[in-house]
Amino acid sequence: MTIVPFRPRTPNGPQSPVPPMFNIPPLTLYAMIVMVVVHVAFTLMPQELLAEWGYRLAFVPIRYTEPAQFDWTAAIAPFTHMFLHGGWMHIMMNSLMLLAFGAGAERMLGPKRTALLFVLCGLTGAAAQFAIAPFSPVPMIGASGALSGLFAALTVRLQQSGMMPAGRFGIWGMAALWIGLSLAMGFIGGSIGAGDVAWAAHAGGFIAGVLLMRIRYFN
Repeated sequence: MTIVPFRPRTPNGPQSPVPPMFNIPPLTLYAMIVMVVVHVAFTLMPQELLAEWGYRLAFVPIRYTEPAQFDWTAAIAPFTHMFLHGGWMHIMMNSLMLLAFGAGAERMLGPKRTALLFVLCGLTGAAAQFAIAPFSPVPMIGASGALSGLFAALTVRLQQSGMMPAGRFGIWGMAALWIGLSLAMGFIGGSIGAGDVAWAAHAGGFIAGVLLMRIRYFN
């Protein structure tokens, strides 16, 4: 969000700019708004519609292994699942991650490359979740895979610029740490009431972010 700076008049006439209080890059801001609007729309739906469309627009692996369950909504679900959330806590956490990683990536890569990176990492995260549980009927929602990819891209760029120490193992050391944390969240989440965590989507999105940053277009 960009607030137009207030420029107080000086005794000599010229105006002195005051830095804006918030300066969120436009793509990051619009993505946050879309996620919130979609979540509000779903919370206002009647329960039967919420159950139906929450399932149809989520990523459900079994819909791709059981031909009878595949339809046009299954074709778009790898994209739409990134904008669905399981509650206000879920969307708040993802919004904070988007504000941190998305804004940083957008400033470094620009909006077009950041948007493409977001989508590709989200799709890879869904593919990774499908790979470990192709017959699962459990819906997966949220932008965690995409956000993990943005975090990876931002980390790669910061290490390349020398602003972040690479350590002994470079980016792959960070990848191992991120995957380990995702695994821990996957096993602990349900037991503490935080719900299931799609750890494979986190890992897949992060690895996709690292690999995509090796492509000339993203550098």
